[in-house]
Amino acid sequence: MLLRASLLALVASAVAAPAPSACGGLWDAAPKLLSDLEVYVAQEYAAIVGYNSPVTNLSSFCRFGAYIHTSNSSKVQFEVWLPKKWNNRFAMVGNGGDAGGVNYPALGSAMRDYGFAASSTDTGHNGTSGDGTFALKGDQVQIDFGWRAVHLTAVYSKVIIDAYYGQEASYNYWIGCSSGGKQGLKELQAFPETFDGVLAGAAAQWWTHLNAQTYRVNALVNTVNSTGHLSPDNYVAINKLVIEQCDEIDGLKDGIITNPDRCHPDLKPLGCATEGVNQTSCLSDEQIETMYTIWKDYEATTGEWLFPGFTPGSEGTSPSSYVTGTPYGPGPDFYNYQVLNTTEVSSFNITNNVLFEGLIKIADETDPGQTNAIDPYIEPFLSRGKLITYVGLADYLIPTGSTIWYHKHVVEALGRDPSESYRLFNVPGMGHCQGGYAANAFGSGRPGNQAVADKEHDMVLALMDWTENGNAPEYIVGSSYVNSTVGAASGIAFQRKLCPYPKEGVYIGGDPNSADSFECQTVA
Repeated sequence: MLLRASLLALVASAVAAPAPSACGGLWDAAPKLLSDLEVYVAQEYAAIVGYNSPVTNLSSFCRFGAYIHTSNSSKVQFEVWLPKKWNNRFAMVGNGGDAGGVNYPALGSAMRDYGFAASSTDTGHNGTSGDGTFALKGDQVQIDFGWRAVHLTAVYSKVIIDAYYGQEASYNYWIGCSSGGKQGLKELQAFPETFDGVLAGAAAQWWTHLNAQTYRVNALVNTVNSTGHLSPDNYVAINKLVIEQCDEIDGLKDGIITNPDRCHPDLKPLGCATEGVNQTSCLSDEQIETMYTIWKDYEATTGEWLFPGFTPGSEGTSPSSYVTGTPYGPGPDFYNYQVLNTTEVSSFNITNNVLFEGLIKIADETDPGQTNAIDPYIEPFLSRGKLITYVGLADYLIPTGSTIWYHKHVVEALGRDPSESYRLFNVPGMGHCQGGYAANAFGSGRPGNQAVADKEHDMVLALMDWTENGNAPEYIVGSSYVNSTVGAASGIAFQRKLCPYPKEGVYIGGDPNSADSFECQTVA
């Protein structure tokens, strides 16, 4: 209710108005329909090879961009791209990390690959995904990032779409991963009527605890220059051993760990005390303990559970950017600028676990920017819409267990299985939103990501079919390409069935590179 009440002064009611004769007409029409709007572009683009590279091969469209003044000290930038060949639907795309900037690549994909009228926001600031210094601009900018920029962009975009086409979108969708997953969950929790279908991957929904784990596992566990510090080369060696020990637990030797929960690596063969081990590349007892700690859940010194650990196998998806000892920016910046309220750019360096746990408690109590998206009671949305979440089981940035935790949290809050409206798809071997040795191409809103543009191979199309026709996806076929950089044009190396949790793709015999050789089953 607080979120809704705070919007009343910002969102003006749309009034009946004829659709403008051209895109340029939105320049004058939009501010009459919406309050606090400052238009900066309303321009037609013919079909072009590229726009604001790397967005390429765009069809003819109207580009509308404006600022929404959310307070005397904050404003939100957003753009709506309106294709001439419209699918009668609206999709909003998310951001990543602390990123401040309209997500042009995802915006272009939503319009070009699916025909959506699509929009994106800068979340109220300009900045990179690893830079949290935007918070120094004050509470209002933090609130824009936390939820307001997304909500207002969605509301305003719908009005712009109606004004341009002369009709409302038939269905409204959200597509995002990482912070984009968090944004989608936040919106459906607070404003369940905004979207009809939400696709939220590897969501950073528990912002206070994710940022705590990001800082802690680097600065306090894999501490640089400590005797237990692990390097990228160490991770490569560890991952090789993990795959050797756990690959065939699922009955198939394919380099993929289907369920990391059944993988319990023994690192003794890499230990320097092991007879015959290479003494130049072996692991000390302290390094072995560091790896085990990274895999374990984060617990406070009091024993309180705080956040999931990383899965065995995740150390191999991106060794050079795994737990390096230098925390990814959103972690320390959140605690420095939004919890401690430091007022100038500075480093964050807390080495005392008890003291840091005190900051986590403060973060939970204050929820700066109202960014947390962990409300499990989402019946108001599920009663009218559909939710698909997905996560890589070798995610190296946001521990896989965070997405699974939220699903379980929802089940507990509702007191029932929500699979008629909410399904989670785990992707064995996949890293953060993409990558890894995995069937990681399944149309999650990224350009050229799906092998076939149909609901069986494309999660966006599966969500649309479920939302509009009631056909719940029993599985999604994911693909791994011969050359991940080239994509589908390089050919398919192998395919797997991605299954709704708690089911997993079980090998039943036949060609291991064919999805038909796998069946979705619940494994005890």
